[in-house]
Amino acid sequence: MLLSLLIYAYSAGVRSSRQIERLCRTDVAMRVICGLMTPDHTVIARFRQRHQDSVRDLFTQLLLICAKAGLGRLGTIAVDGTKIAADASKKATCRRQWLQQQVDEILTRAAAQDVDEDAAFGTGERGGETPQRLRGQRDREERLKRALAEVIAEEAARGLDAESAAAKERAFIEATRAGRSDVGSRPARADPVAIAEARLQAAQDRLAEEIAAKREQIAVMRERIRRFEAGEGPKPHLGPFSFDENRGQQVARAKRWVTRAERELVAVRARQASPPPECEQADLSPVPGGGRHRPRGIAAKDERPLARRNVTDPDSRLMHDRNGGAIQGYNVQLAVSDDGLILSPEAVQDANDRRQLRPMSQAAVTAALLIHQERCRRQCRQMGGCCIAVSAARGDSAHPRGCGDTDCPCAADWVGVPLFDAGYWTQGNLTAPGSDRLIAPGKSGALPQPGQHRDSLPADADPAAVMIHRLATEEGAALYKRRGATVEPVNGHLKDRTALRRFARRSLAACQAELTFAAMVLNLGKLCRLDPARRSAALTA
Repeated sequence: MLLSLLIYAYSAGVRSSRQIERLCRTDVAMRVICGLMTPDHTVIARFRQRHQDSVRDLFTQLLLICAKAGLGRLGTIAVDGTKIAADASKKATCRRQWLQQQVDEILTRAAAQDVDEDAAFGTGERGGETPQRLRGQRDREERLKRALAEVIAEEAARGLDAESAAAKERAFIEATRAGRSDVGSRPARADPVAIAEARLQAAQDRLAEEIAAKREQIAVMRERIRRFEAGEGPKPHLGPFSFDENRGQQVARAKRWVTRAERELVAVRARQASPPPECEQADLSPVPGGGRHRPRGIAAKDERPLARRNVTDPDSRLMHDRNGGAIQGYNVQLAVSDDGLILSPEAVQDANDRRQLRPMSQAAVTAALLIHQERCRRQCRQMGGCCIAVSAARGDSAHPRGCGDTDCPCAADWVGVPLFDAGYWTQGNLTAPGSDRLIAPGKSGALPQPGQHRDSLPADADPAAVMIHRLATEEGAALYKRRGATVEPVNGHLKDRTALRRFARRSLAACQAELTFAAMVLNLGKLCRLDPARRSAALTA
């Protein structure tokens, strides 16, 4: 009963357990499903939580039923990613300093509470905390500790911890002192005085090199003049040449660099010697999130760490949306068949789609294999069974193609050319092993037009040029055009029909279960809109 209730509620765009409880009193269809009973919202929420691991099996079962009914045309599979907000505010995304302070306060408060309870236990009194409040406090403590541990691990993995930061600072200062132009940006929390001194030293060394080069030029010019006066060579062309080693274009430029570096060093030392008064300093109160113009609790760029975690949903990530803003959420990847059937929904933490081509391609191939095995009743004489299933079981390749016979009906039911948009355009994805694919190099306005590249490709053309040339052909342009009518409408249906613009649950596993259930509801809607005879045959098979 609860499963039927959730399917109907999701199909109507209602996902809140409290709203479902209210509608069970007023909505006729929900009253019929519940048998005039009204389940409590906690019952609905616990049901979703208890059975979240079974949603994937339910999605697969319905996918196979759709395959029996004839849905799931696999000639074209399109993959796309969309951002869905998490049940967390981006203002709760905090840095290591704030998380460390909160954890220290929790430990200090717990120690003080133990002392107070031990003292009160002798008088026969105990604390008045309710179990519900204690559970809420424990949940928050666990989230804070987990977020802090993940931030520390990420900083260590990315080289942002204290030891790695010190090594980066030393390398940056040495490269700056050597006058290298590829030093990159200044490391966070680096000593500004040491960097200014290194820049001054590099400028002084450059000035000394330019003066030495000027001396060599003067010596060469004097030697030419001496040879001319001795009748051993042509007359040298002096022009604006100066015999003063402190003059010249390169020497003047090096002197300007020295002057600029000296002024920078004086300014940095002055700032450290006399910091601004407290009334002019920024508010350093340890509050989470950030202010309107800059992060609160951070005085300068040097003190800003790079790793962050959300204390409400530590699994969620801060991502950029298509409008140029930022949301706290997940990246949802969908693999959709040519007739709009969702083959594989995946919620990932990556802020972009670049690393999702291989896993989504493999997920699409796995789903296509299940669909074909469900509706394939042919015994291939060459393979001793379904040729695609046998080749996949033998491990012939990552993307089995069957017996290779052009007349084999299995070949017509296999994955065609997967289609990807510009978010997957990388050199690694272009050259990744596996089946053939089409990846757009840019937005729709930047796509090559048919007939734009009429010249034949050279033998040594790079993968990017090959892909652009394929998209410029009539066949490639027509094939990629199918992507806009395949996966894009499904993204809209997911956010509009099931109202999945924001997850109602927290953690990656819970959001994955919610996404899979919503995708199953969309597939069920396609099945219900089929011809009744085909649907009945698929359900009774």
